Amino acid sequence: MFMQAIQFNASIPRYAFGLAAQKISPSILWNGMSCTALRDVPEPTLPNDEWVKIKTRYGGICGTDLGTMHLHTSPYLSPLSSFPFTFGHENVGTLAEVGARAGAFQVGERVTVEALLWCKPRGFQDLCRFCARGEINLCERMNEGALAPGVQPGFCRDTGGSWSEYYLAHASQLARIPDNVSDENALLVEPFAVGLHAALQYPPRANETVLIMGAGVIGLMMLAALRATGSKANIWVVARYPFQAAAARRLGATEIIDGKQDYLADIAKRTDAQILKPIIGKRVMYGGGVDVTYECVGSDASIDDALRLTRHRGRVVLVGVPGITKQVDWTAIFAKELEVIASYIYNRAEPYRGEKRAAFDIALEMMAGTTERVATEPGSVATPVATHSVATHSVTTPVVTPLDLSWLITHKFKLNEYARAFELLGNRGASQALKAVFEFE
Repeated sequence: MFMQAIQFNASIPRYAFGLAAQKISPSILWNGMSCTALRDVPEPTLPNDEWVKIKTRYGGICGTDLGTMHLHTSPYLSPLSSFPFTFGHENVGTLAEVGARAGAFQVGERVTVEALLWCKPRGFQDLCRFCARGEINLCERMNEGALAPGVQPGFCRDTGGSWSEYYLAHASQLARIPDNVSDENALLVEPFAVGLHAALQYPPRANETVLIMGAGVIGLMMLAALRATGSKANIWVVARYPFQAAAARRLGATEIIDGKQDYLADIAKRTDAQILKPIIGKRVMYGGGVDVTYECVGSDASIDDALRLTRHRGRVVLVGVPGITKQVDWTAIFAKELEVIASYIYNRAEPYRGEKRAAFDIALEMMAGTTERVATEPGSVATPVATHSVATHSVTTPVVTPLDLSWLITHKFKLNEYARAFELLGNRGASQALKAVFEFE
Protein backbone atom coordinates (compact mmCIF):
# COMPACT_ATOMS: atom_id res chain seq x y z
CA MET A 1 0.00 0.00 0.00
CA PHE A 2 1.14 3.50 -0.81
CA MET A 3 0.38 6.84 0.82
CA GLN A 4 1.33 10.46 0.28
CA ALA A 5 4.01 12.10 2.40
CA ILE A 6 5.89 15.39 2.39
CA GLN A 7 9.55 14.45 2.40
CA PHE A 8 12.92 16.16 2.55
CA ASN A 9 15.75 14.61 0.53
CA ALA A 10 19.01 16.54 0.74
CA SER A 11 21.62 16.59 -1.98
CA ILE A 12 24.20 19.27 -2.66
CA PRO A 13 22.81 20.19 -6.13
CA ARG A 14 19.20 20.43 -4.86
CA TYR A 15 20.30 22.34 -1.77
CA ALA A 16 22.34 24.86 -3.79
CA PHE A 17 19.56 25.32 -6.34
CA GLY A 18 17.00 25.91 -3.58
CA LEU A 19 19.17 28.53 -1.88
CA ALA A 20 19.56 30.47 -5.11
CA ALA A 21 16.13 30.02 -6.71
CA GLN A 22 13.93 30.69 -3.65
CA LYS A 23 14.68 34.39 -4.13
CA ILE A 24 12.80 34.18 -7.43
CA SER A 25 9.96 31.99 -6.20
CA PRO A 26 9.65 30.48 -2.69
CA SER A 27 7.47 27.67 -4.09
CA ILE A 28 10.61 26.13 -5.57
CA LEU A 29 11.42 25.04 -2.03
CA TRP A 30 8.48 22.62 -1.88
CA ASN A 31 7.54 21.78 -5.48
CA GLY A 32 10.20 19.08 -5.87
CA MET A 33 12.86 21.18 -7.55
CA SER A 34 14.72 21.69 -4.26
CA CYS A 35 14.80 19.25 -1.32
CA THR A 36 11.10 19.11 -0.30
CA ALA A 37 8.27 17.44 -2.22
CA LEU A 38 4.96 15.61 -1.85
CA ARG A 39 5.63 11.99 -2.83
CA ASP A 40 3.90 8.63 -3.01
CA VAL A 41 5.70 6.34 -0.57
CA PRO A 42 5.02 2.86 0.84
CA GLU A 43 3.12 2.70 4.12
CA PRO A 44 5.64 2.07 6.93
CA THR A 45 5.97 -1.40 8.43
CA LEU A 46 6.91 -2.27 12.00
CA PRO A 47 10.69 -2.81 12.38
CA ASN A 48 10.01 -5.30 15.21
CA ASP A 49 7.19 -6.23 17.60
CA GLU A 50 8.06 -3.49 20.13
CA TRP A 51 6.76 -0.89 17.68
CA VAL A 52 3.36 0.47 16.70
CA LYS A 53 1.87 2.01 13.59
CA ILE A 54 -0.16 5.18 14.08
CA LYS A 55 -2.85 6.63 11.83
CA THR A 56 -2.35 10.39 11.81
CA ARG A 57 -5.10 12.72 12.97
CA TYR A 58 -3.06 15.94 13.03
CA GLY A 59 0.51 16.76 12.09
CA GLY A 60 1.75 20.10 13.34
CA ILE A 61 3.71 22.48 11.11
CA CYS A 62 6.63 23.56 13.29
CA GLY A 63 9.05 26.44 12.79
CA THR A 64 11.90 23.93 12.73
CA ASP A 65 10.22 22.13 9.82
CA LEU A 66 9.81 25.40 7.94
CA GLY A 67 13.40 26.39 8.67
CA THR A 68 14.59 23.06 7.28
CA MET A 69 12.42 23.43 4.18
CA HIS A 70 13.67 26.98 3.62
CA LEU A 71 17.28 25.77 4.05
CA HIS A 72 17.87 28.16 6.94
CA THR A 73 18.94 25.62 9.55
CA SER A 74 22.55 24.94 10.45
CA PRO A 75 24.15 21.80 8.97
CA TYR A 76 25.36 20.96 12.51
CA LEU A 77 22.61 18.37 13.07
CA SER A 78 22.61 16.94 9.53
CA PRO A 79 24.74 13.92 10.60
CA LEU A 80 21.92 13.19 13.06
CA SER A 81 19.33 13.04 10.26
CA SER A 82 18.76 10.44 7.54
CA PHE A 83 17.31 11.03 4.10
CA PRO A 84 14.76 10.97 2.70
CA PHE A 85 12.75 11.71 5.83
CA THR A 86 9.06 12.48 6.15
CA PHE A 87 8.44 15.71 8.03
CA GLY A 88 6.32 15.91 11.18
CA HIS A 89 7.37 15.49 14.82
CA GLU A 90 4.32 17.23 16.34
CA ASN A 91 1.68 14.55 16.22
CA VAL A 92 -1.56 12.98 17.41
CA GLY A 93 -3.27 9.88 16.07
CA THR A 94 -4.81 6.48 16.74
CA LEU A 95 -3.08 3.13 16.93
CA ALA A 96 -3.54 1.19 13.69
CA GLU A 97 -1.21 -1.73 14.47
CA VAL A 98 0.39 -2.84 17.74
CA GLY A 99 3.39 -5.14 17.97
CA ALA A 100 3.15 -8.22 20.21
CA ARG A 101 5.71 -6.81 22.67
CA ALA A 102 4.52 -3.20 22.59
CA GLY A 103 2.81 -3.41 25.98
CA ALA A 104 -0.85 -3.03 26.89
CA PHE A 105 -1.73 -0.72 24.02
CA GLN A 106 -4.69 -1.52 21.79
CA VAL A 107 -5.65 -0.69 18.23
CA GLY A 108 -7.87 2.39 18.20
CA GLU A 109 -6.36 4.12 21.24
CA ARG A 110 -5.51 7.80 20.86
CA VAL A 111 -1.84 8.56 21.43
CA THR A 112 0.79 11.19 20.99
CA VAL A 113 4.45 10.32 20.53
CA GLU A 114 7.26 11.77 22.64
CA ALA A 115 9.37 12.90 19.73
CA LEU A 116 12.87 11.78 20.71
CA LEU A 117 14.73 8.78 19.28
CA TRP A 118 16.84 7.95 22.32
CA CYS A 119 18.47 4.69 23.44
CA LYS A 120 15.33 2.55 23.92
CA PRO A 121 13.72 3.16 20.51
CA ARG A 122 17.13 2.37 19.04
CA GLY A 123 17.19 -1.04 20.70
CA PHE A 124 19.73 -0.40 23.44
CA GLN A 125 19.09 -2.03 26.82
CA ASP A 126 22.24 -0.54 28.37
CA LEU A 127 21.30 3.12 28.34
CA CYS A 128 23.84 5.86 27.74
CA ARG A 129 24.75 8.03 30.72
CA PHE A 130 22.18 10.70 29.86
CA CYS A 131 19.26 8.41 29.03
CA ALA A 132 19.91 6.55 32.30
CA ARG A 133 19.21 9.82 34.11
CA GLY A 134 16.09 10.54 32.07
CA GLU A 135 17.84 13.26 30.06
CA ILE A 136 16.84 11.65 26.79
CA ASN A 137 17.20 14.92 24.85
CA LEU A 138 20.96 14.54 25.35
CA CYS A 139 21.18 10.91 24.21
CA GLU A 140 24.63 10.08 22.80
CA ARG A 141 23.43 7.34 20.42
CA MET A 142 21.07 9.12 18.06
CA ASN A 143 23.14 7.94 15.11
CA GLU A 144 23.49 4.32 16.27
CA GLY A 145 21.50 1.18 16.93
CA ALA A 146 18.56 -0.32 15.07
CA LEU A 147 17.43 2.96 13.48
CA ALA A 148 18.94 5.30 10.93
CA PRO A 149 20.28 8.56 12.38
CA GLY A 150 17.68 11.00 13.65
CA VAL A 151 17.11 13.07 16.78
CA GLN A 152 13.34 12.94 16.29
CA PRO A 153 10.72 11.25 14.15
CA GLY A 154 10.24 13.66 11.30
CA PHE A 155 14.00 13.71 10.74
CA CYS A 156 14.65 9.94 10.53
CA ARG A 157 13.93 7.95 7.38
CA ASP A 158 12.95 4.80 9.31
CA THR A 159 10.12 6.20 11.46
CA GLY A 160 8.22 8.41 9.06
CA GLY A 161 6.50 11.50 10.38
CA SER A 162 3.10 13.07 10.88
CA TRP A 163 3.07 14.80 7.49
CA SER A 164 1.71 11.54 6.12
CA GLU A 165 -1.21 9.19 6.80
CA TYR A 166 0.82 6.79 8.96
CA TYR A 167 3.98 6.92 11.04
CA LEU A 168 5.80 4.59 13.45
CA ALA A 169 6.79 4.78 17.10
CA HIS A 170 8.44 2.59 19.70
CA ALA A 171 6.23 1.62 22.66
CA SER A 172 8.52 3.58 25.01
CA GLN A 173 7.59 6.81 23.21
CA LEU A 174 3.81 6.51 23.49
CA ALA A 175 1.60 8.63 25.70
CA ARG A 176 -2.12 7.85 25.99
CA ILE A 177 -4.41 10.85 25.58
CA PRO A 178 -6.98 11.29 28.38
CA ASP A 179 -10.62 11.21 27.27
CA ASN A 180 -11.22 14.86 28.16
CA VAL A 181 -8.22 16.12 26.12
CA SER A 182 -9.15 16.99 22.54
CA ASP A 183 -7.05 15.97 19.55
CA GLU A 184 -6.19 19.62 18.98
CA ASN A 185 -5.00 20.10 22.55
CA ALA A 186 -3.05 16.83 22.42
CA LEU A 187 -1.23 17.96 19.28
CA LEU A 188 0.17 20.86 21.28
CA VAL A 189 1.68 18.61 23.98
CA GLU A 190 4.93 18.48 22.01
CA PRO A 191 5.55 22.23 21.57
CA PHE A 192 4.17 22.92 25.06
CA ALA A 193 6.70 20.43 26.44
CA VAL A 194 9.46 22.54 24.87
CA GLY A 195 8.29 25.54 26.91
CA LEU A 196 7.74 23.37 29.97
CA HIS A 197 11.34 22.13 29.87
CA ALA A 198 12.67 25.71 29.92
CA ALA A 199 10.19 26.82 32.58
CA LEU A 200 11.00 23.92 34.93
CA GLN A 201 14.75 23.79 34.38
CA TYR A 202 15.28 27.57 34.50
CA PRO A 203 12.36 29.16 36.40
CA PRO A 204 12.39 32.87 37.22
CA ARG A 205 11.75 34.24 40.70
CA ALA A 206 8.42 35.86 41.49
CA ASN A 207 10.01 39.32 41.88
CA GLU A 208 11.90 39.18 38.58
CA THR A 209 11.04 40.78 35.25
CA VAL A 210 11.05 38.29 32.41
CA LEU A 211 11.25 39.07 28.69
CA ILE A 212 10.06 36.56 26.07
CA MET A 213 11.53 37.36 22.67
CA GLY A 214 8.96 36.32 20.10
CA ALA A 215 5.23 35.57 20.16
CA GLY A 216 5.22 32.74 17.67
CA VAL A 217 4.18 29.29 18.85
CA ILE A 218 7.31 28.63 20.93
CA GLY A 219 7.19 32.07 22.56
CA LEU A 220 3.52 31.58 23.42
CA MET A 221 4.22 28.07 24.73
CA MET A 222 7.02 29.49 26.86
CA LEU A 223 4.57 31.97 28.34
CA ALA A 224 1.90 29.29 28.83
CA ALA A 225 4.41 27.01 30.57
CA LEU A 226 5.60 29.72 32.93
CA ARG A 227 2.05 30.51 34.01
CA ALA A 228 0.99 26.86 34.13
CA THR A 229 3.88 26.04 36.46
CA GLY A 230 2.83 28.86 38.76
CA SER A 231 5.25 31.65 37.89
CA LYS A 232 4.21 34.99 39.32
CA ALA A 233 7.02 36.86 37.57
CA ASN A 234 6.43 40.08 35.66
CA ILE A 235 6.41 38.72 32.08
CA TRP A 236 6.85 40.97 29.04
CA VAL A 237 6.38 39.53 25.55
CA VAL A 238 7.78 41.02 22.34
CA ALA A 239 5.04 40.57 19.72
CA ARG A 240 5.11 41.80 16.12
CA TYR A 241 1.40 41.51 15.33
CA PRO A 242 -1.82 42.43 17.18
CA PHE A 243 -3.18 38.87 16.95
CA GLN A 244 -0.01 37.58 18.64
CA ALA A 245 -0.32 40.24 21.32
CA ALA A 246 -3.92 39.19 21.96
CA ALA A 247 -2.85 35.56 22.35
CA ALA A 248 -0.06 36.55 24.75
CA ARG A 249 -2.48 38.56 26.89
CA ARG A 250 -4.86 35.60 27.02
CA LEU A 251 -2.01 33.37 28.21
CA GLY A 252 -1.05 35.74 31.03
CA ALA A 253 1.50 38.25 29.74
CA THR A 254 1.93 41.22 32.08
CA GLU A 255 2.93 43.61 29.30
CA ILE A 256 3.17 43.50 25.51
CA ILE A 257 6.22 45.06 23.88
CA ASP A 258 5.57 46.10 20.28
CA GLY A 259 8.10 44.23 18.14
CA LYS A 260 7.60 46.57 15.20
CA GLN A 261 8.50 49.68 17.18
CA ASP A 262 11.72 50.75 18.88
CA TYR A 263 11.51 48.17 21.67
CA LEU A 264 15.09 48.76 22.84
CA ALA A 265 14.07 52.33 23.72
CA ASP A 266 10.83 51.05 25.26
CA ILE A 267 12.59 48.53 27.52
CA ALA A 268 15.33 51.03 28.38
CA LYS A 269 12.66 53.46 29.58
CA ARG A 270 10.80 50.77 31.52
CA THR A 271 13.98 49.58 33.29
CA ASP A 272 15.74 52.91 33.84
CA ALA A 273 18.58 52.17 31.43
CA GLN A 274 20.72 54.52 29.35
CA ILE A 275 20.95 54.19 25.57
CA LEU A 276 24.50 54.75 24.31
CA LYS A 277 25.65 55.12 20.70
CA PRO A 278 28.89 53.33 19.75
CA ILE A 279 31.19 54.55 16.97
CA ILE A 280 29.41 52.20 14.55
CA GLY A 281 26.76 49.54 14.93
CA LYS A 282 23.66 49.05 17.07
CA ARG A 283 22.88 51.06 20.17
CA VAL A 284 23.94 49.79 23.57
CA MET A 285 21.55 49.64 26.50
CA TYR A 286 23.59 50.40 29.61
CA GLY A 287 22.30 49.73 33.11
CA GLY A 288 18.74 48.58 33.70
CA GLY A 289 17.54 45.63 31.63
CA VAL A 290 15.35 42.64 32.39
CA ASP A 291 16.36 39.88 34.80
CA VAL A 292 15.72 36.87 32.55
CA THR A 293 15.20 36.64 28.79
CA TYR A 294 13.78 33.58 27.05
CA GLU A 295 14.87 33.87 23.43
CA CYS A 296 12.22 32.01 21.39
CA VAL A 297 12.98 33.03 17.80
CA GLY A 298 16.51 31.80 17.06
CA SER A 299 17.39 34.53 14.56
CA ASP A 300 20.58 36.58 14.75
CA ALA A 301 18.64 39.79 15.40
CA SER A 302 16.60 38.27 18.22
CA ILE A 303 19.60 36.66 19.93
CA ASP A 304 21.60 39.88 19.65
CA ASP A 305 18.74 41.88 21.13
CA ALA A 306 18.26 39.36 23.94
CA LEU A 307 21.88 39.90 25.02
CA ARG A 308 21.52 43.68 24.86
CA LEU A 309 18.22 43.82 26.77
CA THR A 310 19.23 41.62 29.73
CA ARG A 311 20.67 43.25 32.84
CA HIS A 312 24.20 42.79 34.20
CA ARG A 313 24.55 39.25 35.57
CA GLY A 314 21.16 38.38 34.14
CA ARG A 315 20.25 35.15 32.40
CA VAL A 316 19.47 34.48 28.74
CA VAL A 317 17.82 31.14 27.97
CA LEU A 318 18.02 30.04 24.33
CA VAL A 319 14.75 28.24 23.54
CA GLY A 320 14.45 28.99 19.83
CA VAL A 321 16.68 26.97 17.50
CA PRO A 322 19.73 29.09 16.54
CA GLY A 323 21.98 28.58 13.56
CA ILE A 324 25.31 29.89 12.31
CA THR A 325 25.35 33.44 13.64
CA LYS A 326 26.65 36.23 11.46
CA GLN A 327 25.30 39.33 13.19
CA VAL A 328 25.41 38.53 16.91
CA ASP A 329 27.75 40.68 18.99
CA TRP A 330 28.79 38.45 21.87
CA THR A 331 30.55 41.31 23.72
CA ALA A 332 27.49 41.82 25.94
CA ILE A 333 28.01 38.37 27.50
CA PHE A 334 31.51 39.38 28.54
CA ALA A 335 30.80 42.99 29.50
CA LYS A 336 27.72 42.17 31.58
CA GLU A 337 28.79 38.73 32.87
CA LEU A 338 25.62 37.24 31.44
CA GLU A 339 24.64 33.64 31.99
CA VAL A 340 23.64 32.20 28.61
CA ILE A 341 22.16 28.73 28.69
CA ALA A 342 20.29 26.52 26.23
CA SER A 343 17.01 24.72 26.72
CA TYR A 344 16.94 21.83 24.23
CA ILE A 345 13.62 20.10 23.47
CA TYR A 346 12.45 18.29 26.69
CA ASN A 347 13.18 15.15 28.71
CA ARG A 348 12.05 12.79 31.48
CA ALA A 349 13.96 14.46 34.29
CA GLU A 350 12.01 17.69 34.67
CA PRO A 351 12.01 18.93 38.30
CA TYR A 352 8.33 19.06 39.22
CA ARG A 353 6.75 18.91 42.70
CA GLY A 354 9.86 17.37 44.23
CA GLU A 355 10.17 14.63 41.60
CA LYS A 356 11.84 14.06 38.25
CA ARG A 357 9.07 13.72 35.68
CA ALA A 358 8.61 13.44 31.93
CA ALA A 359 7.54 16.71 30.32
CA PHE A 360 4.91 14.87 28.26
CA ASP A 361 3.34 13.35 31.38
CA ILE A 362 3.20 16.72 33.15
CA ALA A 363 1.70 18.38 30.06
CA LEU A 364 -1.04 15.76 29.66
CA GLU A 365 -1.91 15.91 33.36
CA MET A 366 -2.24 19.69 33.13
CA MET A 367 -4.45 19.39 30.07
CA ALA A 368 -6.61 16.75 31.71
CA GLY A 369 -6.84 18.77 34.92
CA THR A 370 -5.65 15.85 37.05
CA THR A 371 -2.86 17.69 38.83
CA GLU A 372 -2.66 20.96 40.70
CA ARG A 373 -0.34 23.51 39.18
CA VAL A 374 2.27 24.62 41.67
CA ALA A 375 4.76 27.43 41.95
CA THR A 376 8.28 26.51 40.81
CA GLU A 377 10.20 29.61 41.85
CA PRO A 378 13.71 28.65 43.08
CA GLY A 379 13.63 28.14 46.84
CA SER A 380 9.87 28.59 47.05
CA VAL A 381 7.36 26.44 48.88
CA ALA A 382 5.02 24.79 46.42
CA THR A 383 1.59 26.41 46.42
CA PRO A 384 -1.44 25.56 44.31
CA VAL A 385 -2.01 27.78 41.29
CA ALA A 386 -5.08 28.26 39.09
CA THR A 387 -7.38 26.15 41.27
CA HIS A 388 -10.52 26.66 43.25
CA SER A 389 -12.03 24.51 45.96
CA VAL A 390 -15.30 22.69 46.51
CA ALA A 391 -16.24 21.99 50.13
CA THR A 392 -18.02 18.66 50.69
CA HIS A 393 -18.82 17.50 54.23
CA SER A 394 -16.10 19.76 55.65
CA VAL A 395 -13.47 18.30 53.28
CA THR A 396 -11.91 20.77 50.84
CA THR A 397 -11.13 19.23 47.44
CA PRO A 398 -9.15 21.27 44.95
CA VAL A 399 -10.73 21.53 41.52
CA VAL A 400 -8.15 22.17 38.83
CA THR A 401 -8.87 24.08 35.64
CA PRO A 402 -7.66 21.97 32.70
CA LEU A 403 -5.10 23.67 30.51
CA ASP A 404 -6.63 24.27 27.07
CA LEU A 405 -4.28 25.41 24.33
CA SER A 406 -6.36 24.12 21.41
CA TRP A 407 -7.50 27.64 20.45
CA LEU A 408 -3.95 28.36 19.28
CA ILE A 409 -4.62 26.15 16.23
CA THR A 410 -5.97 28.70 13.79
CA HIS A 411 -5.56 26.93 10.44
CA LYS A 412 -6.07 23.33 9.26
CA PHE A 413 -5.07 21.95 5.86
CA LYS A 414 -5.38 18.69 3.98
CA LEU A 415 -1.99 17.32 2.99
CA ASN A 416 -2.59 18.10 -0.69
CA GLU A 417 -3.12 21.74 0.29
CA TYR A 418 0.49 21.99 1.41
CA ALA A 419 1.43 24.75 -1.05
CA ARG A 420 -1.34 27.01 0.29
CA ALA A 421 -0.29 26.20 3.85
CA PHE A 422 3.33 27.15 3.28
CA GLU A 423 2.39 30.32 1.40
CA LEU A 424 0.05 31.36 4.21
CA LEU A 425 2.70 30.73 6.87
CA GLY A 426 5.10 32.86 4.88
CA ASN A 427 2.80 35.85 5.40
CA ARG A 428 1.63 35.62 9.00
CA GLY A 429 0.83 39.31 9.27
CA ALA A 430 -1.92 38.95 6.66
CA SER A 431 -3.05 35.41 7.51
CA GLN A 432 -2.98 35.92 11.30
CA ALA A 433 -1.84 32.30 11.64
CA LEU A 434 -0.73 31.16 15.08
CA LYS A 435 -0.57 27.38 14.65
CA ALA A 436 -1.24 25.53 11.40
CA VAL A 437 -1.66 21.77 11.09
CA PHE A 438 -2.20 19.07 8.52
CA GLU A 439 -5.49 17.29 9.10
CA PHE A 440 -6.26 13.66 8.27
CA GLU A 441 -9.58 11.80 8.41
